[in-house]
Amino acid sequence: MKITLKDGSKLTLKRIRGKDYEEVMTFLDKFSRGKGAVWTNQYPGQPKKDKEKAIQKYESDNDLFLGIWNDKEIIANGSITLSGLNHPWSVPQAVFGLSVLEKYTGQGLGTILLKELEKWAIKKKVHRIRATVRHNNKRGLGLYLKFGYQIEGIAKETGFFDNQWQHEYYIAKIINQ
Repeated sequence: MKITLKDGSKLTLKRIRGKDYEEVMTFLDKFSRGKGAVWTNQYPGQPKKDKEKAIQKYESDNDLFLGIWNDKEIIANGSITLSGLNHPWSVPQAVFGLSVLEKYTGQGLGTILLKELEKWAIKKKVHRIRATVRHNNKRGLGLYLKFGYQIEGIAKETGFFDNQWQHEYYIAKIINQ
């Protein structure tokens, strides 16, 4: 899928596959060094994800990993994973996450990724989609609330950086009723 930004930049949205492993690791390393990473579990210098396991997830029908590329690199990604599939009373659910390089925030890439993740979840007959969001991630939280996600709770003191405790909101949305 081709995307044109307000400034005329041309981008490509596509599914991440096993062959993209190194590009994803480069993106995650770059993202982890940016200001936005403090709102996620990414951190500078973290070990690469196990290649074999990552490739299995990239190729799985129960997971979707999307990337947005400029001409040469991934600049944003989104992922969603099915859960609750093998439990007798659990409804099909999915957990998602989004990451956008700081230079590209505020240009609608999160919106594009979230819409695509939700479309996939609807096709998979997911009933409930959820995520966690750090309390100071105003941009991310605003996006999710705009799309109908609700705050279901808060986990206190899940991280400590910038000399203060960080908290996480549990957010969710019912998508197939």
